[in-house]
Order: sequence, then structure tokens, then C-alpha cells
Amino acid sequence: MLDCSPFPLISEYIYQEVVKLELYPNKSGIGFMEPIALINYNVCLITGNTRQYRKVTWYEPIAPFQFLNIGAVAAGVTSPRTEAVNLEFFDGEFGQLRWYPIDNAQVNLFIPQSNGRGILERGQVPVDMQIIVRDPDLHLTEMYIWEDKTPWFEAINGGDYALSGVRLIGMGYRYVSSKIKDPVVREIEAGRVECVFLPCYGQAGQVE
Repeated sequence: MLDCSPFPLISEYIYQEVVKLELYPNKSGIGFMEPIALINYNVCLITGNTRQYRKVTWYEPIAPFQFLNIGAVAAGVTSPRTEAVNLEFFDGEFGQLRWYPIDNAQVNLFIPQSNGRGILERGQVPVDMQIIVRDPDLHLTEMYIWEDKTPWFEAINGGDYALSGVRLIGMGYRYVSSKIKDPVVREIEAGRVECVFLPCYGQAGQVE
């Protein structure tokens, strides 16, 4: 907290504004990950054409853990898409997670099963085990999961030897939230109340 003397109200206002500016999606730091929202913050989770307006009531960190093993993948083969059921959240909850593989494969992310993330006009950008060197804080892998709308993953083995498994490690934050009432939603949509917007699903490219 800033020193609140001799102008406590001004100092507190500046502190609160700094905190607001520092919280945003895919934030990069010195190897750190921070929560996307604090208690009493408004968030909007975008799932396709649906928007879930929620107020954070509680959150906790999730330490790094293995959330999926895609399984064996032969040389030169792409695995079937596999659901990460260990990344389900309770009703009214959402997750902010970063992830990486610890086996020598390229991995594509889909949320939901048919919507890829990292889509360019000529293909999808995968993540491999070198991501922890190229992007040490993993901020470019950050994803948001609403309730049981779990991600799916596929592994590409471009090597000349079979892999006995492709394991994925994730970490981040779990949030409990409550529904925001319609009058406040209208204020958010009008830009008069602050809210953090989080795209949960992948989106296919469009040709105009």
C-alpha cells in the first residue's frame, strides 16, 4: 500500500487505479503469474456468442500439476484430440491457467473440441516443450475455462521415434463467482462500470 499521508484519499485513489491497470489477460512478468481478477472484481467470460457476467467472490492459486497424459504417439503421427477432464470447474467457477508439455511433441489446444486456439490463416500454432525457454512465464499459453467447458489437446510427434506418452503440466488460479444483476450488466456494456473480458473459446478466422 502507498504511504497515505499527507493526502490519504488521493494516495488511495492512485493506488487503486494502479492495481486496476496492472490486471489484464496474458500478463507477462519476471517469471511470475498473477490473478486476472481480485475479490469483488467484475469479469465477463466469452464462450462463443454467449457472455457470462460474473463478480469474483473468492479465488485461490493452483500449483503446477500434471493434468493430462495424451498417451503414446507413434513417430510421424498426430494423436486423436483428448479432453482434459481434470480441468473441470464447479458451477459458477472459472479457471485461469497456463500450461506446457514435458515430452517432445507439438501440442495443439482446442476450446471446445472443434475450436482451435492459436489460429492463423495458414494453420494452427502449437506449443512444445521449448516454450519454457522462449516464454519463461508461459503468458502466451494462458487460457480461461468456464465451469465444465474443458479444453481438448492433440499431440503431433514430428520425430523419428515413438513417444510413450505426452504429459501436460498446468498451473494458475481458480475463481468462485456470482452472477451480476442485469442493471449492472447494462452499465458494464455501456462502459460505465469496469470489467475484465476473458475469451474462453477459440475462434475460426473469417474472410471478408
